Amino acid sequence: MKESYGIMRDDYIFVHLESIVNLIYSRGITANDFLKGVLQIPTNVLLLNREVSDDLTIDNHTFLNEINGAKKVSEYLIGNHGPRNWIDFSQRDALSELTPADIANLLYMGHMKTHNDTPFSYKLQNDYVYLDIGENQVKTYYRRLKNFYLVLNQSIIRHAEQAYNEHRIVFRRGNKFAELPAGMVRQLIPVLGEGLIFAFDQAFEQDREYRIPILIASDSNLAPTLRSKDSLYNNAQQIAILKYNLRSKHWHFIITNPQAFDADALY
Repeated sequence: MKESYGIMRDDYIFVHLESIVNLIYSRGITANDFLKGVLQIPTNVLLLNREVSDDLTIDNHTFLNEINGAKKVSEYLIGNHGPRNWIDFSQRDALSELTPADIANLLYMGHMKTHNDTPFSYKLQNDYVYLDIGENQVKTYYRRLKNFYLVLNQSIIRHAEQAYNEHRIVFRRGNKFAELPAGMVRQLIPVLGEGLIFAFDQAFEQDREYRIPILIASDSNLAPTLRSKDSLYNNAQQIAILKYNLRSKHWHFIITNPQAFDADALY
């Protein structure tokens, strides 16, 4: 029997990939999802915020705040510190090697929320650039996209658990969802550049399966950052479904619109 949940809060993930620079624009993926998903938490980050805080270490070459140590970085990223705009770096000595042009590029990213030259510095040896661009909206550059797929997996699990459990009977024990298979989200690579919606606000339970529609956003001349939720959903087409078997605790990925995919690119 199908149990329709109707429209809930803004419970969706939107992902848009610009593959040339490994840029992910997302909504619904939190800093906590990022920390749980990445293989290794950055140990050094340089903040690209406009305002420099006296409460944090200030690098005397760039005059930007830096945070050192995985624990302190984690605490900062999940704390209530306002916008999080940062780039990681491998060694503290690398900061002193930055030229005025290098620093200008960093300031440009922090101010304009996009890269000018390249988001990946050979001097800093960074794996990420993380830019808050609005409520629930983030631009993240990943040197290795495999790190993003792990982050997305964590976000999907969190959203699925929240969306499912908030509709359970009061006092009933919450359902913990199992991890997604490592390669499942990677099957969406061919269409990530079009912009995908994981529509948890349209999810429903049927025959002891929790079903999450995956939609491809309609074409628009607007950049993803300028589109509202209504704009993203308007004329969006379902292309796949993520199914979670509540008995066996297994995930299944079903393509419902094969024409949307390039079959040769699936892996």
